[in-house]
Amino acid sequence: MRVLFVCDGNICRSPMAAEYLRHRAAHDGLSHLVVDSAGLLGIEGAPAAAHAVTVLKEAGLDLSRHRSRGLTSSDLQIADFVIVMTLRHLEQLAVRSSIGAERRFLVRAFEQGKLSARGAPDLDDPVTGPLEGFRKAFGVIRTSVDHLILHLKHET
Repeated sequence: MRVLFVCDGNICRSPMAAEYLRHRAAHDGLSHLVVDSAGLLGIEGAPAAAHAVTVLKEAGLDLSRHRSRGLTSSDLQIADFVIVMTLRHLEQLAVRSSIGAERRFLVRAFEQGKLSARGAPDLDDPVTGPLEGFRKAFGVIRTSVDHLILHLKHET
């Protein structure tokens, strides 16, 4: 099963979410899960934002080797679940690809539990903000991914 996280530049939210899901999948015995991330802006080869690296390091995770990459049509074709950060991202995916709505979710759709909630809020981009904004974003990601794990266990 393939899970793809998508944000704007692939330097903050989507790589943090992907790295945390990889960690959780390994911890929970979901070895069949393939996790990746990409950005809609097509930025290639940029490192993760310094604050994102710091916040994940505080959580015992390593984002230092991450390099951004742009979203490709192939990514969308092979992903079983595409998890985005904002409603605008969902709208852009609907224009760019024919993948079904049943495969596209807002990350915060999982914030309240394992089932995807409709009408979930956006996860704002902390990229230009202080370290505390990254910590707050990662807190939301962590909670949402913890619930996503329950959803994915049910799917397999």
